Amino acid sequence: MEKVNKKKKFDVTLALLILVIIALGVMTVTCYISQYEKNYRLKLLKNELAIAQNEGELLRIEYEKRTNYRNVEDYVVNNLGMTKINSYQIEYIVSTNTNQTLLISAEEDDAGLFSRISRAFSVAMEYFK
Repeated sequence: MEKVNKKKKFDVTLALLILVIIALGVMTVTCYISQYEKNYRLKLLKNELAIAQNEGELLRIEYEKRTNYRNVEDYVVNNLGMTKINSYQIEYIVSTNTNQTLLISAEEDDAGLFSRISRAFSVAMEYFK
């Protein structure tokens, strides 16, 4: 009878060990599934972040393009008919009377050779600014 009793005790221990192994296996599989789902969600969020960053960069480029001063200058010159004032077009007048402002235009025909060269140089310098 002793052999039967040992055999029965061995079967219970073996059954408990098998149940523990199965429980650990199930827990491990569920943890791996949970980790896979979280990694997949992280990958999706990273892709969304990259798309949002690209859209932000495109919007920044579009903003800079629209606020480009050359475009503003082209619009003003072409659509509004304005011209850029050059430094040779401005003449300052010292006056004791502060209630009046006078505009004196320089005559192009009376300009000498040196003043024409000076104006051409001023125009070139304005272009390169």
